[in-house]
Amino acid sequence: MDEALTYLARASEGMPGRSRVHYNYGLLLAQMGRDAKAETALSKALGIEPQSIDYMYALIDFYFRRDRVDKALELAEQMIAAHPDNPLGHDIKASIERR
Repeated sequence: MDEALTYLARASEGMPGRSRVHYNYGLLLAQMGRDAKAETALSKALGIEPQSIDYMYALIDFYFRRDRVDKALELAEQMIAAHPDNPLGHDIKASIERR
């Protein structure tokens, strides 16, 4: 994981406009417990592709797992607004609200 982190860090610096690099980097950082950098990387990926349901989901999951329910709910509502016909956003919002 440390080696992958090194390469993804370089890739994120060298390819700042590539959302998937930031997404993968953020997921690995989150898995390693480096939350501040993970949040930054995942947010950057979503900033590059604000309509990406994958990036929205990753950030919602990140916030939810860290008991930042308000942020998770806010993003779930953004997901619903961006993809109203996709049941995923509605299901996630309902799950967050049940908690």
